[in-house]
Amino acid sequence: MEKINKSVLSTVIKVRNTESYKGNYGRVLIIAGSLPFGGAAILSASAAIHTGAGLVTVATIPEKFTALNVEIPEAMTIDYNKSQELIAAIIQNNVIVLGPGLGTSDSTDKIIQLIIKYCDENTTIIMDASALSVVAENNIDLTSINNLILTPHQGEWQRLSNLSIPEQTKENNLKAINKLAPNATLIVKKHLSEIYYQNKVSQIQAGNAGMATGGMGDTLTGVLAGFIGQFGNSLVTVQTGLFLHSYIADQIYKSNYVVLPSTLISKIPKYMKKFTSNK
Repeated sequence: MEKINKSVLSTVIKVRNTESYKGNYGRVLIIAGSLPFGGAAILSASAAIHTGAGLVTVATIPEKFTALNVEIPEAMTIDYNKSQELIAAIIQNNVIVLGPGLGTSDSTDKIIQLIIKYCDENTTIIMDASALSVVAENNIDLTSINNLILTPHQGEWQRLSNLSIPEQTKENNLKAINKLAPNATLIVKKHLSEIYYQNKVSQIQAGNAGMATGGMGDTLTGVLAGFIGQFGNSLVTVQTGLFLHSYIADQIYKSNYVVLPSTLISKIPKYMKKFTSNK
């Protein structure tokens, strides 16, 4: 199992081209939020923006538009219940986050089906939280998605894989993800989170108990979306985004009892600048 430490950061985070513009840094669509989980959409979108995504659109319920516009004016908003608007956004964006705070209603299943039908083969889909629960409950076939990242915690992975937590060994997890979605990258969130891609397994050498708070996973989805939008979807990009998320949390935890997701998000640009490489 490959151990991922901070040396990975400068392999991916590069100095920005002087002649670049926002279109060079990815178009991210975040489909998230429902009553009473509107904060999930804010955290995910804010993390993507602070990570450097060029354009971020949040598809959520209209009741959350005002809060989103106040908290993150950099993001655009649409109503995910308006199918034509959502389809247009699915087609236009190259990274799609699905699930934070979305809930497990029939509308989530409908959104998943729209993504499977309309997303481009080069679009990266990041599924988290409610989306994973709906996939498990409805036995949705994910094999047609070329670029898929699943980010379950161990309980969500148990529902997806039918592996109890003690059964979630490296070998069993590889077999399960290759059966569920052979093209996918799987992140199993735990102490020292693990990444599974094809037959490769890596483990993040960062993370702490202060991260055990609501919204931390939502924040991770935004970080991953921002990284992939800028640097492309590859195993090392996913490793870097996941490691940076936990590494910043470790720095905060040195002087704080708990790591608030909003605090972590505010420090992302500083640490990305610190580990920027000229190579």
